[in-house]
Amino acid sequence: MGNLTGDIYFDRLLLKGEETPYLRLVLMADRPRPLRGMRVVLRGSKAEMYYPYLQKGSEVAVVGMLQSRLYREKTILEIEAEHLILLRNIDWKTGEEVRQKYNWPIPTVSTNSVFVIGEVMDDLYYDWFKRSPERGEGQYAFLRLLLNNDEYLNGLRVVLRGTLAELAYPYLRPGSRIAVDGHIQTRDRETGQRVTEVTAEHIAFLENIDWEAGETARAVRNRQVHPEIFPGTTEAGDE
Repeated sequence: MGNLTGDIYFDRLLLKGEETPYLRLVLMADRPRPLRGMRVVLRGSKAEMYYPYLQKGSEVAVVGMLQSRLYREKTILEIEAEHLILLRNIDWKTGEEVRQKYNWPIPTVSTNSVFVIGEVMDDLYYDWFKRSPERGEGQYAFLRLLLNNDEYLNGLRVVLRGTLAELAYPYLRPGSRIAVDGHIQTRDRETGQRVTEVTAEHIAFLENIDWEAGETARAVRNRQVHPEIFPGTTEAGDE
C-alpha cells in the first residue's frame, strides 16, 4: 500500500504476438515498511480498467505476485498486480470520462472490498467443519482472528476458509502483523447477534511470523497430500 509517483506509463505493447494494454506504475510507501520505487505492472483489461483513475499521489493497495525478470540484461523486481484497491486522491471525474469514451471496463473491486493491516489479537480460533450438501462432501478448514491497529481499528473480525485458512494458521500467533485483502460484510449469527467481519481472499505475512511452526506444518501437509513425492509419509499426530 502506498502512493504513486508521476511515472505512470500506459501503452499497447506487442506481447506474445498480440497487442496488449500495458500499465506500469511506481509505488512509494512508508508503512508497514519503507518502500522506494517499487514497479507495479498490469496487463490486458486490468491496465485499461485502472489507468484513467490514477494520478501522481494516488494512494492504492496492490494485490499481486512479486517477481524478478531480465530486462535489457538487468534483473528487475516488480509486482504483477491482480488488482488495485483505489484508496485516496483518485481522479474519479477523469476516470469516468475516459472509461465511457473508450468503453473500457469498470474497476471490479466493489464498494465492500477492504485492505487492512494490523496485529493478530489473542483470540485465534481454528477448526474443521462439514461442508453443506450443496457444496459437496468432506470438510473445510476455518480460521477466525481479530485484528488490531491503533490508528484505524480494534478487534476487527477476519475469517479465512478452506486452503487459505489451512495454510495460514500455523504461521500466525498473537502479535503477528499481517495484511488482509477481502470483502467486509454484516451478517446475522445463529444466536441472533449481528457481526461485521472481513472474509479474506489474500493474506500477506509482514512481521512477527512463526516461520518455524508454519514451515513444519507445511512440510507435514506436503507429505500427506503428495506421498509419492515425499516418501516416509507420517500422520500429523506422529510429528
